[in-house]
Amino acid sequence: MYLEETSKLPRKVVENLDGDIGNLKVYLVQDYNVNLLKRMVNFGLGIFGDLGMDEWGLVPQIRHGNVFVLKEEDKKRIIGLAILMRDWEDLEKCYLFDYAISEDLQGQGLGYHFLRAIVRNLRDQDFTKMGLTVDTENAPAIKLYKDKMGFEIVGENKDEYGEGHHRYIMELPFEKVK
Repeated sequence: MYLEETSKLPRKVVENLDGDIGNLKVYLVQDYNVNLLKRMVNFGLGIFGDLGMDEWGLVPQIRHGNVFVLKEEDKKRIIGLAILMRDWEDLEKCYLFDYAISEDLQGQGLGYHFLRAIVRNLRDQDFTKMGLTVDTENAPAIKLYKDKMGFEIVGENKDEYGEGHHRYIMELPFEKVK
């Protein structure tokens, strides 16, 4: 089995998309074939450009981390991707390494519902909180994480990826998510 369904998104979100997107499901990637791997890599490269994860990085994440995809049931197009790893200093905490929704579908609530479904699955895996970093200038992502999901800014890393690339450090205790 390559994909294991974790949960369906609420129907009301799908209805708000005017029929362009069908039955959306969140899948935990348990294994892969070359075509699925290429689709995931191409999705990430399309969103993050050269900073997207290639096959050499994605395969260990599938084998040893948690990789989730959001897609229409029975369709090949990936709509969302999330890559998580365990925080080795706090074993009840996971770290959201990559998170993206297809650019043409952003702003429709999919990011929120995708992330909530992931949190529910992670709770079932006995995680109690999630951490991430986000560019201090990425207002839409900050709005999703802080205002909609309840993440708290717990610090800031200045010049994280070079001069002027500042990142907020954010955490979400799962008891805050319904």
